[in-house]
Amino acid sequence: MSARAFPNSTITPGNPTPQPVPRETHGHVTQEAAQRIRCMRYDQMAKAASAGLMAHPHVESAIVEISGDDAGLVFQLSCTINADSDPSDLMETISQGVISNIERMLGTEFASRRLHFNRSLCSAA
Repeated sequence: MSARAFPNSTITPGNPTPQPVPRETHGHVTQEAAQRIRCMRYDQMAKAASAGLMAHPHVESAIVEISGDDAGLVFQLSCTINADSDPSDLMETISQGVISNIERMLGTEFASRRLHFNRSLCSAA
C-alpha cells in the first residue's frame, strides 16, 4: 500500500514505532507504587497486631500504627488494659512477641518503639 494524499494530510502504511517511556517517569511511578504497597503492608500488619492484642484477656483496647520509611520505621501502640490486670505479662508479650514478629516479617528493626499504656477506669466486677 502506498501513501495516499488527502487534503492537508498523509496516511502512511505500517505501524508507528513505539516510543520508549522516559526512565525518570517510569522510575517515579515504580517508586510511588512500591511506596503505596509498603504503606498498605504496614497498615495491614498494624491492624492485625491491634486485632491480636484485642483478643488478649487483659486488653480493653489497642491501636497499633506503623509509620516512617525503611530507614526509620516507628512502632506506636496505644493500649488500655483492664484495671485489675498485671501489665507485666502483656508488656512481655508485646515486646518479645508482637514487635519482634513484625520486625521479622518486615525484615528490619523498628528505629523507635512508642508504647503507651493506660488503665481502664472500670474494674471487672
